[in-house]
Amino acid sequence: MSMSKAARLLALLLCCLFVQQSLAKTARFRAMWRDDPSTTMVIGWDQYSGSAPLFFYDDVDRGLAVQQYRNKRKADFVMAARGLNNHFVRLTGLKPGTVYYFVIVDSEGISRRYSFRTIPSEPSERLCFISGGDSRNNRDARIKANQLVSKIRPHFICFNGDMTAGDTGPEWRDWLDDWQSTISQDGRIHPIVVARGNHELDNRSLQEIFDIPFAEAYYALSFGGNLIRLLTLNTMASAAGDQKTWLDKELNNDKNYVWRIAQYHHAMRPHTTDKPERDDLVQNWAPIFYFYSLDLALESDSHVAKVTWPIRLSREAGSDEGFIRDDNRGTVYLGEGCWGAPLRNNNDDKNWTRNSGSFNHFNLLFVDQDRIEIRTVLTDQHTDLAESKSPFVLPIGLKLWQPSNGSIVSLKSRKFTPVPTSNQPIAAGTGKTPKPSAADVDAAEANEKEWAKFPACGVDANSGDLLVTFQTATLSNVSIILFNSFRRELSRQEFPNLAAGRYTKRLPLRPLPPGRYLVAVRTNDKALTFYQYSKAGPLPEGRN
Repeated sequence: MSMSKAARLLALLLCCLFVQQSLAKTARFRAMWRDDPSTTMVIGWDQYSGSAPLFFYDDVDRGLAVQQYRNKRKADFVMAARGLNNHFVRLTGLKPGTVYYFVIVDSEGISRRYSFRTIPSEPSERLCFISGGDSRNNRDARIKANQLVSKIRPHFICFNGDMTAGDTGPEWRDWLDDWQSTISQDGRIHPIVVARGNHELDNRSLQEIFDIPFAEAYYALSFGGNLIRLLTLNTMASAAGDQKTWLDKELNNDKNYVWRIAQYHHAMRPHTTDKPERDDLVQNWAPIFYFYSLDLALESDSHVAKVTWPIRLSREAGSDEGFIRDDNRGTVYLGEGCWGAPLRNNNDDKNWTRNSGSFNHFNLLFVDQDRIEIRTVLTDQHTDLAESKSPFVLPIGLKLWQPSNGSIVSLKSRKFTPVPTSNQPIAAGTGKTPKPSAADVDAAEANEKEWAKFPACGVDANSGDLLVTFQTATLSNVSIILFNSFRRELSRQEFPNLAAGRYTKRLPLRPLPPGRYLVAVRTNDKALTFYQYSKAGPLPEGRN
């Protein structure tokens, strides 16, 4: 080897050694909330070496240029537990719907640059979250599921308990190492909201690992202003007494939320005979769920997959195991925990079971003011998928459960009010739409004239559904979106992983005022084709 080549090789080795030694001794990152998800965030990590760590953050990406970050602070709380040196920074005063970037600097160097995103504060902004649980045994299976989280890039994850098998230090270190697979390639960390399972030996596990501020491990968080109220319950504590009182009080106070969702570990009515019935949960919580029309209950523990029709507590004719289908006021139960724990047989369906199965999975939920869409992601699949640019555009090739009743469960809001025909909000306390401004009217008329050039959309004479025809050239995620003349989105249908070909899909219509509407077909988040739909009748006030 020539002297010049040897010198270059030595320089390269020294450079690599310097970079390795200059990295901060930080690991096992996670993001959580103790308070408002729109304006706060908790970042936790294991400071396994080094000293005097400082947390630098900004809403502008400064990369590794530490001195350019506009904010810095020490850890707010440090706890040595289970062989981990847990540091938690509790950030407040953040801007809603904003990406923040951060690095940690300690006595031994600088960490990788990471980021997180606060939750939007307006209920008009759609949210995406993942729900699942029971990751305690099979590391390969849970890593695959974690990697799919990184591809989807949700706003947050609800984890319904049983992270590890024995709640020991080595298991938690492994679990947190595996959790790093949920971090996207660009360093985006996706926050987790945790419930206690029976394999967490006490409530302290959640406090020590996730910095929850609630000693009894039941609590509530609000997402998107009044879009979602998420109640996390603790099935390892008494379902009666203080927890029942708290649940009743919370739901009574949360009536102005569009969606009320509960997450907890044990299923009330497991869909496997290997698990006991939880009559205590049924007796104490199910009547409250029905009284306040809880929309959705997220369950785990049984290691099967299930989704129910909307159901309520009942002993009347047609009921099964104390519940009966009620599409008007019932609660949909979703679960039951297959993030890597040993699978069980789904051998205990009820007459109100929509579908069940036995496979590793988590649930993917899209939430807006009008509806919740639920998909079940099969996590034992190839994970070498391209990351999505938006959580609402599924990664190409992502495999979903395709049960007999369809791959998408759609829950329509029981508090839905028609979208105003103008960009102005409904006047507070009146329930009436304010008269659109002259500028709004002019813009709407201009849009309608432009849209007249598009072909008319087909309509089913019986159902009134729009019939939308399009052709895809490759495997595609397809969205069909209806806009009014003020360019407000009124409804949307998603069709993931459509093979190349020609299709005609239905877009169900809710009552619409007269006018012209735009139907947009998008493939992989790019415009494919447009149609216009006209509804006859007198124009709304202000449009004459």
